[in-house]
Amino acid sequence: MKNTILFFSLVFILAQTACGPAAESRDSMHKRAKEVQDSIAKSIKDAIAEAEEGMTAPAPTPVADTTKK
Repeated sequence: MKNTILFFSLVFILAQTACGPAAESRDSMHKRAKEVQDSIAKSIKDAIAEAEEGMTAPAPTPVADTTKK
């Protein structure tokens, strides 16, 4: 019984340590995260620039003077 518990606990510990992502996977995940972050930052900057362009005041339209007869 003790041997069985020892065996299964060793298998469990081995499985827990062996199931982590490889270093190559982590590097590619960090690279992809950086690309996504840069893409989001660019789209936010583009949206801000577009909104600032639209903030210019339109030319005033002349209003007819209705006080004169």
